[in-house]
Amino acid sequence: MQTYADRVAALQQIARQLTDAGRPASTLRSAVLDMVAILSQAAGPFTLRREGIERDEIHTANGLAVSPTMAAMCADDYLRTTLFLRGLHDAIDRMRHSITQRPVHVLYAGCGPYATLAVPLMTLFGAREACFTLLDLNPLSIDSAKSVVETLGLAAHVTGYQVADAAACRIAPQHQPDIILAEVMQNCLGKEPQVGVARHLLRQAPDARLVPEEIGIDLLLADPSREFDIDTLEREEAPRARDRIPVGRIFTLDRQQIASWEEITSKRLPAATVALPVAERRYRPLLFTTIRTFGNHRLQDYDSGLTLPVPLENLVASNPGERIRFHYQTGEDPRLVGEILPQREASP
Repeated sequence: MQTYADRVAALQQIARQLTDAGRPASTLRSAVLDMVAILSQAAGPFTLRREGIERDEIHTANGLAVSPTMAAMCADDYLRTTLFLRGLHDAIDRMRHSITQRPVHVLYAGCGPYATLAVPLMTLFGAREACFTLLDLNPLSIDSAKSVVETLGLAAHVTGYQVADAAACRIAPQHQPDIILAEVMQNCLGKEPQVGVARHLLRQAPDARLVPEEIGIDLLLADPSREFDIDTLEREEAPRARDRIPVGRIFTLDRQQIASWEEITSKRLPAATVALPVAERRYRPLLFTTIRTFGNHRLQDYDSGLTLPVPLENLVASNPGERIRFHYQTGEDPRLVGEILPQREASP
């Protein structure tokens, strides 16, 4: 019978594989699933729901907090999990060179029931090298994450557990994070509070590094008949040739942009205004999300559920050259919003 010491050793071996940049992330699906199995076995009373998986989700003033079951299932999005683990690993490793008298402190906002992006790295960094505060709005997730950490004998790595809304909580002055890790998002930064969380926490810890470092949303005109083929990787086929016309970057979430919003008190964050190029009618406007977790670790279109393109179903300009003005709407229903400008506004 496998002991928990055996499971920790196995988890450490898996974590080494997943954080090895020399291994193609596309080959590590089985490693991620094995990692999730170890975490789920240590989760105590928490079990995944088979029905009503949205039960226990919480609607907040800054967006949707998904249910613990949904949060746990996100770990199976294996490229996403691998690239976030690599990004956080490299962020910790880099900061260790400048922080030598104490552990690098990671605030993990939205840790979910497995603390998926923290626990594997606890097997690679000693408690004197990296420590974690685990924060989640749902007490079920925090209870489960605590069970995972304690069952695997990694409690020395955790400085605290906090049940709180990451977009509204206060960071204790004595627990200032060096790294803010937040993975509370969907594609195109809709529904979930990634923007609100990053903005709120970075305002309190302006010197902290963000993971992900940058989230970008770009507008392209694309032939839909050559998009939405997300199964080629599973079938080990080459992806079909895309037919796209780049239009431009619409919105960026990173430290610099967040700092530029400091004086904004309304629920409208500025985004780009773009002109549609001349194109044949087969093209439709699509929004594409790119996520740079840290350094050169990137999730591109179709790598993850987070980077599936989103059609602008209700926003199709009828004439080339028409301009679309975007803004990001914060609050209970966060999302990117676009509107076609009347010609009198579109004229220079």
